[in-house]
Amino acid sequence: MQPLTVMICGRDAEASMAATLDSVDWVDEVLVLLDAQTRDATAAVVERYAARWAEARAAGGSAPEVVLRHEPWRGFTGQKVYGATLARNDWILVVDADEEASPELRRDIEALDAAAWDTLALVFVRRRNWVMGRPVRAWWPDRQNRLWHRGRVRWGSEALHDRREAEPHQKRHLSGWLEHKRVGGGWSDYFSGRRMDERAGIVARQMHARGKRVGLVGLWLRPAAAFFKFFVIKRGFLDGAFGLLIAQKAAMSVQLKYAALWAAQHGHAPPEPELATQAEPPAQQPRQDTPAPG
Repeated sequence: MQPLTVMICGRDAEASMAATLDSVDWVDEVLVLLDAQTRDATAAVVERYAARWAEARAAGGSAPEVVLRHEPWRGFTGQKVYGATLARNDWILVVDADEEASPELRRDIEALDAAAWDTLALVFVRRRNWVMGRPVRAWWPDRQNRLWHRGRVRWGSEALHDRREAEPHQKRHLSGWLEHKRVGGGWSDYFSGRRMDERAGIVARQMHARGKRVGLVGLWLRPAAAFFKFFVIKRGFLDGAFGLLIAQKAAMSVQLKYAALWAAQHGHAPPEPELATQAEPPAQQPRQDTPAPG
């Protein structure tokens, strides 16, 4: 298989980090960019795995090298672009600290042939999202462009999520998936009022800057359309009350986003969140290795 770096970005992920690391023990390098504001024992979990894997390599086995960095937050795009400059390998798989690479995803990646590694730039994988301990049918397959060659992709400027672009002939979709929030979480996975407000404001500001506008009809129809999509078209109704809650959450998120856009149109821009985002990637810097202990 092509040498591969897994990039993990996270903050206060003590509860899920072990499952994340267990799921990627088959790659060459694991690069962990831990938010400098982290207050829990996430770093200790990473260091424990680094030591265990170092012992395995010393005994002649195969295990990833771990590089742990405590970094300031550069935004959803900026953090990934900066991480790419630190990676040992050109091919990078992004797995967030609350995600796990499934065995099926590993199988699909290992099955890629030399021609694919030589010509592809961007590979999409599916993601199965969990809320309150249950997989969300209506959000499947939630395709994510997480496997990419750092020298062949172009970076988008989305404020809320990092996005990469490539020519159509340089893309491929895999059937394997990431598990998102399978470990840990609870009610806050479904609803976090402050977080939802901040995210709505982030997206609304970017929409407004790009010339997007909304009126009475949009404010009325868009939340209803979101509910219909996730409850009927995406078959959320098959999950009963749980599917109803998911569809309601989608409608509420859309309502908040367009309400924030409407407010921005009328001179009431949503406040900047405490956790700043950065659409423009930072200047690239040469890698400086900081291996985790062990």
